[in-house]
Amino acid sequence: MKLLFLQSTEHHNVGDIKDVPDGYARNYLLPKGIAVIATDEKVAELESKMAKLEKEEEKVLADLEALKTKIEEKTFTVEAQAGDEDKLFGAVTNRDLAEALAKSKIEIEKQEIEIQNPIHELGEHEALVKLGHGVHATMKIKVERAK
Repeated sequence: MKLLFLQSTEHHNVGDIKDVPDGYARNYLLPKGIAVIATDEKVAELESKMAKLEKEEEKVLADLEALKTKIEEKTFTVEAQAGDEDKLFGAVTNRDLAEALAKSKIEIEKQEIEIQNPIHELGEHEALVKLGHGVHATMKIKVERAK
């Protein structure tokens, strides 16, 4: 299916006309308003709106970069139950990290937080936060013993 992108994604920019799989288009891109079916009218309409869309996209990217900086400047603390050898009784999950971000008034869905190495012990760790539009932040986490 040939689509005209109205928003940037990881692999496409605003104004791109690309062939994408039908399921991806019907189930994700079209319902979320990220893209529309590329017709001659839509292409002409987009060209007239392109300057406005580029300004909006720049603003969104600037906001995401500011959020990235805010996340990367801070070390987030998570408390967890641990045994004698600093091993956790469970693991720190992306839900725990989303809650730690929420305490700092940063609202990120838990699905957007990726923990590369499972966190099973006390200490300092890192996780990847996908903010959208190809912007990723590295979240520093300090796991402390719960009191």
